[in-house]
Amino acid sequence: MRRIFTLLVIFLLILLMIASGQKAVTIRYGVWMSEQLDGIKAQIAAFEKKYPNIKVKLEHVPWEDYWTKLQTMMAGGDCWDVFTMDTGFYLPDYVARNALVDITPYINRDKVDLSVYPAGVLKLHNFQGKYYSLPRDYDTIGMFYNKKAFDELKLKYPDGNWTWEDLKNAVAKLTKKDAKGNILRYGITVDGGPLSVSQAFLFPMILSLGGDLVKDGKVVFDSAQAKEALSFARELTEKGYAPKPGVTSGDLFIAGKSAINFSGSWMMGYYAENIKSFDFGVVMIPKSKTGKRANISDSLGNVIWSKTKNLDAAWTFVKWMASKEAAEILGKSGTVIPAYKGTDNLWVQSFKKFKKEKDAQVFIDSVKYTNPWPQTRGASEWFDRWETYYIVEIIAGRLGVDEGLKQATEEINGIIEKASQ
Repeated sequence: MRRIFTLLVIFLLILLMIASGQKAVTIRYGVWMSEQLDGIKAQIAAFEKKYPNIKVKLEHVPWEDYWTKLQTMMAGGDCWDVFTMDTGFYLPDYVARNALVDITPYINRDKVDLSVYPAGVLKLHNFQGKYYSLPRDYDTIGMFYNKKAFDELKLKYPDGNWTWEDLKNAVAKLTKKDAKGNILRYGITVDGGPLSVSQAFLFPMILSLGGDLVKDGKVVFDSAQAKEALSFARELTEKGYAPKPGVTSGDLFIAGKSAINFSGSWMMGYYAENIKSFDFGVVMIPKSKTGKRANISDSLGNVIWSKTKNLDAAWTFVKWMASKEAAEILGKSGTVIPAYKGTDNLWVQSFKKFKKEKDAQVFIDSVKYTNPWPQTRGASEWFDRWETYYIVEIIAGRLGVDEGLKQATEEINGIIEKASQ
């Protein structure tokens, strides 16, 4: 009888262990990307089908409230298990707070193949030798042009061989004024507005001229190349080829009031969907006189909160969201370029309905020239100061190029130093 009882106890324990292994775990997943929600929901549905014991609760908070919400939740000890991270701007600071799980050991344990991601993009997910996320997507910069504006002047469309000097000569011709000298169409805009934009214009130009953005954890914005890039943007603005900072509002390119527009792959879908009054094309951004070409990328990844109680489930989700299957779902959505090798073609094919596959392909071809976004401590603070004050004041002519860049470099490196303490 005692033997039967013992066997029964063992049997019940086995059943309990099996039941425990099958118990569903729910993880919370925080995102900000409103335009990508349908694709994200499709990814989650596919994940839950493959891993029925892990449920994912999607929690969407728009970008303007996302980071405040995240900090509040962490301070209260009740945060998302997994959340989307902008690796270029915020990753170093959250690593410094010990808020993220170092996933390097899990990558090594599960033998995750990192070669399937673009090298320049992968670097953004690694800080000080450790990985905290895997590439989800990436972006590059392209040069959009209004074909109607070029046809009007019987100018040859731009191609990938343009230099910055070619650009300068072209925008001088493409700028259109009325009899009183009022601007009817600017020769050039960036993101549909002034040239005071780092990601889509200034940073790639500095890099193509052979300059650096960051060295040894500090910015080098007072370099000869940075001075040349800011002087270039200031000259085009002063001559009326580009709008002055703070003077215009709205996207001038989509309104037909700009002949050339520098912007990222994130705008490809919006322009294809909404530009009706003219046809547009896309080519690679200009190279330097020496033939050097450069681009820049930011990348999103999914990170794990360091205090999660569902670490195994969270890692399973993070790993799957960087997989080929997840990337294919993202690519078909046409919103952003998936980082997984080969799936970027699905993003390109999503523009077939607009007959814009060749234009979309430019952003994919540009990845071979890309540089990772300049990661430093305190980036979320210093970048705002750089973007909304220094480059605006310099390009608007209210602050000297040499003086302004010297001040900017000193102030920003002070912010970095303070954040690093």
